Amino acid sequence: DLVDLSEELQLSIQDVVNLHSQQQYFVYAIGFSPGFAYLGDIDQRLRVPRLQTPRTHVPAGSVAIAEHQTAVYPSESPGGWRILGRSPKTLVDYRTDEISAFRVGDKVRFEPISKSEFLSLGGVL
Repeated sequence: DLVDLSEELQLSIQDVVNLHSQQQYFVYAIGFSPGFAYLGDIDQRLRVPRLQTPRTHVPAGSVAIAEHQTAVYPSESPGGWRILGRSPKTLVDYRTDEISAFRVGDKVRFEPISKSEFLSLGGVL
């Protein structure tokens, strides 16, 4: 959704990426699905509503925004948030006591990476 968001927000793609990655986010809650962390608050210039019709398939690792929050889909699921990109990190591990990579109260910062970095870090297209 990055290209469409850029046009809708009247920002360059690089500006959208920079605005999203230049701040630290607070983990407000874990919910919707195991490991889905609600992070906020995003820069006001990035605030957009959820999609009117949610997708039936959002790939695991999708970094997304909606309203005043951002999140990373920890597993494949339906979803209505606007997708900015993907993370190669595994965010849910059912074999451990700490299922989620996030805990309420954590602070998270996103770092832009290239497609080759994504793949070298274990990301799957």
